Amino acid sequence: MQLPVFIAFEVTDEDQGYPYSVAWSLKSGQYKSVLLKPEDAWLIDWDSGQNAAGAPPLQDLLDRGETVLDVLKEWAEDLNDGEVYCEDPALVEYCLDMMYDAYDKEVAAEVVPVSELFTDIDPLDLDDQRRWIMDTEGLMAVQAEDSVRTFIHLYAQVHGLEPEPADDESDHEEDAPRDPNEDD
Repeated sequence: MQLPVFIAFEVTDEDQGYPYSVAWSLKSGQYKSVLLKPEDAWLIDWDSGQNAAGAPPLQDLLDRGETVLDVLKEWAEDLNDGEVYCEDPALVEYCLDMMYDAYDKEVAAEVVPVSELFTDIDPLDLDDQRRWIMDTEGLMAVQAEDSVRTFIHLYAQVHGLEPEPADDESDHEEDAPRDPNEDD
């Protein structure tokens, strides 16, 4: 099974923030999610903005975060077809630009609104299905990992696919999405 690549970020501040968490899917239906260690240049204004609710303390990011360079290296393999789908293209482009600019590299993926994957479905029905998945799976729209998981489930559900079993290289295993019309 081949799924599109979904990506989502969490940022420290909506206006001038820096990405602190990123999640992306793999074509197999698996996903990866990491905290980002901020670049030194990002720390200049770190305390000037309003940090988003749920953002971890800076020290946690410094201690547990993956370096931007390590994430870019991983993306060289994971995002190799050049398209990533997301709910908020402006935010994703902003974060990708910030991360790639930190190493004087060009963004290696085209950012595409996730709505382009579901053009045959009424947007209200699609939103209802997305909310149903989030509710039944206990997911939160503000978390990057949960956003990516929701779109994996939604895409698989709409297209009648089942994610492949997890392999040793992926970070998280996903179960097949449930049909909202099925009885338990």
